[in-house]
Order: sequence, then C-alpha cells, then structure tokens
Amino acid sequence: MTTFQIVFTAMFVIFIGLGVLSFSLYSSNNSSIGNVVVWGTVDQDKMLSFINSLNQQDRSSQGVSYVQKNESTYPSEVINAMASGAGPDIILISQDQIGLFADKVTTIPYNIVPQSSFVNSYVDEARLFLTSQGTLAFPFLIDPMVMYWNRDIFQTAGLAQPPQYWNDLVTQAQKLSLLDPARNIKRSAIALGGWDNIDHAKEILSMLFMQAGDMLVVRDNSTDLIKSVFGANTQGATENPAASALQFYTEFGNPSKTDYSWNRSLPRSQEAFTSGTLAVYLGFASEYADISKRNPNLRFGVATVPQIQGNSSHVTYGTLTGLAVPRTSKNQQGALVIAQKMTNQAGIGAAFSVFGGAPVRSDLSVDTTGNAAYATFYQSVLIARGWLDPNPSKTDDIFSTMVSDVVSNKSQAGSAVQDAARALQTLAPGTLQ
Repeated sequence: MTTFQIVFTAMFVIFIGLGVLSFSLYSSNNSSIGNVVVWGTVDQDKMLSFINSLNQQDRSSQGVSYVQKNESTYPSEVINAMASGAGPDIILISQDQIGLFADKVTTIPYNIVPQSSFVNSYVDEARLFLTSQGTLAFPFLIDPMVMYWNRDIFQTAGLAQPPQYWNDLVTQAQKLSLLDPARNIKRSAIALGGWDNIDHAKEILSMLFMQAGDMLVVRDNSTDLIKSVFGANTQGATENPAASALQFYTEFGNPSKTDYSWNRSLPRSQEAFTSGTLAVYLGFASEYADISKRNPNLRFGVATVPQIQGNSSHVTYGTLTGLAVPRTSKNQQGALVIAQKMTNQAGIGAAFSVFGGAPVRSDLSVDTTGNAAYATFYQSVLIARGWLDPNPSKTDDIFSTMVSDVVSNKSQAGSAVQDAARALQTLAPGTLQ
C-alpha cells in the first residue's frame, strides 16, 4: 500500500470508530431515560401530538407515553396508583392540587433548577410551584381568564368597545341588559351574581378578591406553611376589600339594582353567550376554539378582563398546570430529564403550537401580530394570578354559600365574608412539603 492509501485507510477506520462511539453514547443516553409514563387530564390527541413534536426535536424522548384520566376521579386514581406501586412517572397537576400532592411528589432542588433561572424563565404565577427547598413541578400550561364580548349586542346598545374597568361595566349593563315589564331577563349584560349556572364562578370571584387586594391564602417562605388571610383588612383600607368584591359580584343578581342582569333561571353562561343572549362572558383562553365552533355566526371579540380603576397593578385569574415527578416513580431520573425537555423553550414552543392560548415561559418570543385573540391571551398571561387552594371541593362550598347568603338577603357582604373566612381558616394552615 502506498503512503496515501495507508493514511486514507487509517482515517477511514478512525471515522468509523468515532461514528460507532457516538452512536453508542447516544444509545446509552437514550436507554438511560427509558420509558416514562405521563398521567393527566388534558386531551389525549393534543398531548400525543405534542409528544410527537417533541420526538421530532429530540429522539431521546421516544419512550414517553401518555394516559388521559377522568378529571373528577384523577386525584384519587393517582393516589391509589402510588399506594399500589404502579403509578406513573410524571403527573400533571394544577395549582389548586399542590396541597394534595405536595408530600407525594419529588421536590426538585435549586441546585438542579436554580430559583433565579426559574423566576426569569416562567410567568409570575408559576412561582406557586416554588418552595423553600425547590420546585414541586415544572410549569407546562397556563390558561388565563379573558373577557369575550358580543359585538352585535354592544353595537345595538350604542357601545363601540367593551369595558376597561368594572365601573364602566356597571354603567354599560343598563344598556346591554334587556328586561321585560315584569323584569324578566331577555338579554344579559354579564353572568355575575349567581353560582350554579355561571361557568367558572369560583375563579371569577377569586379574581375579584385578588384584584381588590385580598390574596386569600399565603405561604411562609421559610416553613412552607400556608395560612388563610381571607377577609383580613388590607393595611390602610377604609373597608374590607373582600366584602367590597363580594358586594360587587352579587349586585348583578339583585333584581332591585339597575345593573341586574342574571338569575338562576337562565342557561349556563357559556351557552347563553354562544346563543347570543349574553353580552359579556368571562371565560378562559382555552375556550376560544369551542366558542367559535359552537356558533360560527357569532361576532365576538376578546379583551382582557376589566380592572379596578385606579389600581396600579392589573390581575386576571390563571389556571396553571405543571409536570411533577411522583416519589413512587420507578424511573425518577428519566422522568426528570423528560419533564425538563417538555418545559424548556423548545418544548413549550411545541406545546403552545398544539394547545394554543399563551406560553407559560416568559422568555419565549411569540408573534401575535396575525391574531388579535392570541395577543390578548399573551397580554393576559403576564398578569395571571392564582392561589394555593387547600381543598378545592370544600372551598367551592364555602364560596357558594357566601354568594347565596348575600343574594338571598340572609347576610350582608361583610358578615358573609367573615363566615367564609372562619371556614377557610379551618382548612389552612397546612404544610406543603
């Protein structure tokens, strides 16, 4: 062999060796992740579409599978599966399930996910997942509350734009609502003042409380204990903020008020909106496609929810969903790697494309110039807030009783808030760790 042939052959062998080594390292890395089973309540088709997108970006995530569970039985199914040792490797949890699952999931320490990196990467509401030791979940989805408004009803009433502030809505309600001589509601301005037939009543009322300055439940950063602060007067306030918010909410269900626009005989609020008999519907960004589909002829717009005029900070409600790794997972290392891949910039970008709404990462640039609704969703997610609900089922009963007592004139707003505060106090403090 000539010198050239010897050199060429040696280089060829080296390249083959490097290729085999690279493939071996890749295969080893891929196999180290292993199979990762994810449980949640989000739509299976959308989740599988997201996982397929993830696989195209990174083949090491090909071992991920997803199982959709029933929302009403999901917490008990997860807990029972954990107890039997046959649970999933990753679970999707919302912010109001943190109290239920906090002691059952692995806290990801700050030496793996630095707090500064977390805070700079995700929207403000994501901080609900943080404890003094680390994060309980990786933020994955966020669904902000927005205001859907019927353009035809507003134009018929001589109004060109939806309300920017709540006091504007009070004025507009007198023009938007349509009552017959017997004060039967034929067309409603907004679905407030009731409970059972108002979609997201608890979330709407929570938003009003937070806008007024009542944060309901807070957590001690050093002990991770949660305690109720609901109903406590904000420093310097002349009246109880929670009572003021409750009084405002229930006013729309009072037939003696000029802004009366809702009662229990009406259909559910989303149904009323899609049928064209409700001017303003407070719903989530995720409902946009369904509303469009249910009534293609409905001319509606999307805007941020009204605020309290004079407040320097704006607030809406947001439903936050994260990826948590159960302590019983048989593949915690693989689950951790996959959870990070699903929630990094590329992962959240793919999730945004599939699920819509707005991305949970604040460091992800999104072009909303071609979609006015998406621009509103993106603006809303930046001001989205939530609270650590100690027991969603019981607090739902507490809030429902609070509203019905005021609407039925059984209690004044102030005393109804005091009763609710005492009931909430029995559910918190409770440990989150």
